[in-house]
Amino acid sequence: MSLARAMAAFLVVGASVSLAARDSAAEKVGVAAAVNPDAFSGSGGARKELRIGKSIFYNERISTDANGVVQVLLVDGSTFTVGRNSNVVIDRFVYDPNKKTGEIVTSFSKGSMRYIGGKISKNPGGVTVNTPNGSLAIRGGMVQGSIGPGGSIFSFLYGREMTFTGSNGQTHTVYQPGYTLDLSSGIPTIRPTTEADIDLVMANLTNSNTDTSGVNTANTPPPPEQLVNTLSLQQLIIDATGTRITDEVLAQLRALQDIPETIPPTIPTNDDGHPIIRSSIGGFGAGLVYSQSFYEYTTALSTSPGDFTFNENTEVITLRLYDAEGGGAVQSGVLRFVPDSGHWTLAGTQLFGTNNQPLQVFSSNGYVAAEPGNLCSNCDFIKWGEFGVEFTYLDPLDNFQTTDQIALGWWVGGQVTDFRDLPQTGTASYKGTVVGSITHSNYYYGPQVVGRGDLGMTWDFARRSGQFNIKNFGPSAASNPQNAIPTLNAGGTMTMPGNFNKFSGSLGGMAGQIPVSGGANGAFVTDGKHPAAGVIGNWGVKGGDYYNGYRATGVFGGARRP
Repeated sequence: MSLARAMAAFLVVGASVSLAARDSAAEKVGVAAAVNPDAFSGSGGARKELRIGKSIFYNERISTDANGVVQVLLVDGSTFTVGRNSNVVIDRFVYDPNKKTGEIVTSFSKGSMRYIGGKISKNPGGVTVNTPNGSLAIRGGMVQGSIGPGGSIFSFLYGREMTFTGSNGQTHTVYQPGYTLDLSSGIPTIRPTTEADIDLVMANLTNSNTDTSGVNTANTPPPPEQLVNTLSLQQLIIDATGTRITDEVLAQLRALQDIPETIPPTIPTNDDGHPIIRSSIGGFGAGLVYSQSFYEYTTALSTSPGDFTFNENTEVITLRLYDAEGGGAVQSGVLRFVPDSGHWTLAGTQLFGTNNQPLQVFSSNGYVAAEPGNLCSNCDFIKWGEFGVEFTYLDPLDNFQTTDQIALGWWVGGQVTDFRDLPQTGTASYKGTVVGSITHSNYYYGPQVVGRGDLGMTWDFARRSGQFNIKNFGPSAASNPQNAIPTLNAGGTMTMPGNFNKFSGSLGGMAGQIPVSGGANGAFVTDGKHPAAGVIGNWGVKGGDYYNGYRATGVFGGARRP
């Protein structure tokens, strides 16, 4: 497979761990280590009051009333503290104590909760918390959050990372302690954690009536000076005493409030002095979508480097695209391609409308192919190519079958550098190529032509911003002999506001005499030695009117220049 061989030189594949399934519904996963009388558990509609030492099982709902607080200690050392008016279900728990590997999956539907990672959380993909807004993947850390009428917040307090995947498939990752994922506006935002965030959760996680000793008739926890050193996990389970854990959490929370909002990450190096790059396979896609029912074009773009993935083991390509203009019946789609005689054939199509509602797909076909040439000099670590797709679906607005087509789309991919490994100071310049599709004149009906141009980008790593430029983008002289299609020159400021390797910004410029506007998305990629050796991404602009219009979209790739 040509693309597989080409990508094998630069794509990193994580090793998977196969675990023996031990998910019997009756297997104990932990105990209630600290409870309040207004805390309950049960399954299948049953609801019983929780007591200290009560075993916790699979698929058991832990719920609290207005004054209830419960702390669950799992056998791998993880703890869940469930606050007042809350609901948590442990859906899955698999743990191999010899290998210290396993999986925890929980559902957190309302209220407040804190999670402190045990041994399972140290493994990638070990801990997942499902919420009404999406899922949280927690890596080796401590997270607390609140789900209420005013929205949801999740604060990353300690550890390696917290990744949120929304119902639309988009991901947002927090790498630094002291930052919060805020979903209250409906748009995920990563911002510094405030004292109000801590107070909101802490107010619901603490209760003066919480019983942690089982023998303290006053129902108040002992003072900190009476606490002893943490015992072994087995002893903790036997004692069923959560006070030590609670006080340790409070101490860490107080210490975290003194941590600066921005902690410059360090880049570990190997014996040769090269940085150890934590990278993932990713990329971007773009294309002009033509509606055969409405005889018009719209622009489809992926928005993050996780929207294009290539699995070297299975050689499967997955591409997610979004309607960049909105208003259409199809707001997003996920395309899955499998290898087939030197290229890739569409094997699965999922389409989603407004509010991420699935649309009925009647038929679909498509392909992906890789281009052999490079988008720039000395950047063979960046791969690119084209794709095409056609799908017939049920339009939910008019309740009739309609067909959309991307006759010539584009993709670009590489090893996406982990955000923590990007430089924190200095500047860099990148040069490369922009490639894409163009429609001109009566662009509602006009044919598409292929265009190429020059990419230029400068970046300030300390400010997380830079200037992005497309110059002399247009078709070849052979396909545009009378210069009927104008040359595009556009640019704009790109920024990276969150702790995620993704930059974006608006574009403005001119296609000949036609003012155009649009935007671009991109990310930094590594060549295996340098964390920001290149840039990849997509872009799209449009302008003019019905009779003299211009629309173009595509991808770009560039290498860092000295």
